[in-house]
Amino acid sequence: MKKSTGFLLGIGAGLAAGAAAGIMAPNSSRQSMKKQMDQGLHKLGTAVDQAVDSVVSDMR
Repeated sequence: MKKSTGFLLGIGAGLAAGAAAGIMAPNSSRQSMKKQMDQGLHKLGTAVDQAVDSVVSDMR
């Protein structure tokens, strides 16, 4: 139980540190980070869509 508690505390501390760093980052940095995330999510969505199409075409 102690190991899982320490793990959860570590995750919580990491999230808090990331949130604090995000708040203190300049606005332009946040916008470029958001743009990179959007591009990454778009690529992931495209890859999943292609994989589903491939599986469906193999099933026919």
